[in-house]
Amino acid sequence: MDYSYDEDLDELCPVCGDKVSGYHYGLLTCESCKGFFKRTVQNNKHYTCTESQSCKIDKTQRKRCPFCRFQKCLTVGMRLEAVRADRMRGGRNKFGPMYKRDRALKQQKKAQIRANGFKLETGPPMGVPPPPPPPPDYMLPHGLHASEPKGLASGPPAGPLGDFGAPALPMAVASAHGPLAGYLYPAFPGRAIKSEYPEPYASPPQPGPPYGYPEPFSGGPGVPELILQLLQLEPDEDQVRARIVGCLQEPAKGRPDQPAPFSLLCRMADQTFISIVDWARRCMVFKELEVADQMTLLQNCWSELLVFDHIYRQIQHGKEGSILLVTGQEVELTTVAAQAGSLLHSLVLRAQELVLQLHALQLDRQEFVCLKFLILFSLDVKFLNNHSLVKDAQEKANAALLDYTLCHYPHCGDKFQQLLLCLVEVRALSMQAKEYLYHKHLGNEMPRNNLLIEMLQAKQT
Repeated sequence: MDYSYDEDLDELCPVCGDKVSGYHYGLLTCESCKGFFKRTVQNNKHYTCTESQSCKIDKTQRKRCPFCRFQKCLTVGMRLEAVRADRMRGGRNKFGPMYKRDRALKQQKKAQIRANGFKLETGPPMGVPPPPPPPPDYMLPHGLHASEPKGLASGPPAGPLGDFGAPALPMAVASAHGPLAGYLYPAFPGRAIKSEYPEPYASPPQPGPPYGYPEPFSGGPGVPELILQLLQLEPDEDQVRARIVGCLQEPAKGRPDQPAPFSLLCRMADQTFISIVDWARRCMVFKELEVADQMTLLQNCWSELLVFDHIYRQIQHGKEGSILLVTGQEVELTTVAAQAGSLLHSLVLRAQELVLQLHALQLDRQEFVCLKFLILFSLDVKFLNNHSLVKDAQEKANAALLDYTLCHYPHCGDKFQQLLLCLVEVRALSMQAKEYLYHKHLGNEMPRNNLLIEMLQAKQT
């Protein structure tokens, strides 16, 4: 069913960026994407992508790759079940509550803009950075140096600050597999939008220093129970760093000499992956699954978790000119440009662009842990024995994230949707990184007994 729309909000289609015409199949879209989505579903069309399943979709080239266009339709929230199978006009009435909720968000946003006379900007002041990590005993390649992380903001955490680590360079991660439909978020019928918010969020916070890191409180009213539980599951940053540094100080078997920079980074990624597996095994719902389902989920998303953790660390790092390693050292971007190949350099720059995008969205720690949980429980995974449990976990996490963003960022009514769109870029980035990693493997440049290569090979068999 198509609903009317207040055009003075100047919305753009989340699929291609064209002018929105109304509510179609779950959200505001343009007429072109509405018709494309309807024809695809009703005619049961199956597309293929001739590139890497990460084609750019905008108004000028939305017709070039129907596969990526359809996947983006699903990713931003267009609903398959909203398309009528009988080919009659109009969608299904059961999506009315979602349309009403979205209309209320638009009205709220419009009222705030009119009341203030400008678009609301946010940027809470930065907090106090944690103590610098101890200098490692192992040798670092030229261009790497220890440095105290800057731009970290603090708030009263419900648990230890989470940072289970990721390779500072995206080359040490690999691809997620399957279409980009895994982040399709469902409608939440009956979920009322709160008309009043806690006093600290009644008005937008004052802008802080450039590239500061916002960090709302971890507990208190408006933080869903699921997010509080996820915060408590976050590993202790200092313990993870100490363990990884200790492993790097141990000489590799059969190679007593100083490891090459790439080999060192791969070993960092290896140990980071072990921390990710440990985190996943302690997650609610995940530990209730059979081992086979656990392995299937991890094989599907481990690379995205590595990439996303790297991205989050750079947001905390808060310096555009360098990258922070899990061990606490920095690598200057000028060093990457000078010493890395073109493929690796492009990966680093693409990752930094996503860092800036998420910083602009004011990604906080509560949203980070919830998005990480969503990555783990992706709905595009096939051959699960208990798919219903995974689907239920995804729906609850989506609901928790939606409630949190509405409550704590009422001036950013579309933040929930924008965060999910960033997960699409996380996946695309990990897919591109997979090609680089596998290329290094074919060139016999990967260290022996590397877990990342084992994960790649396990997925291909």
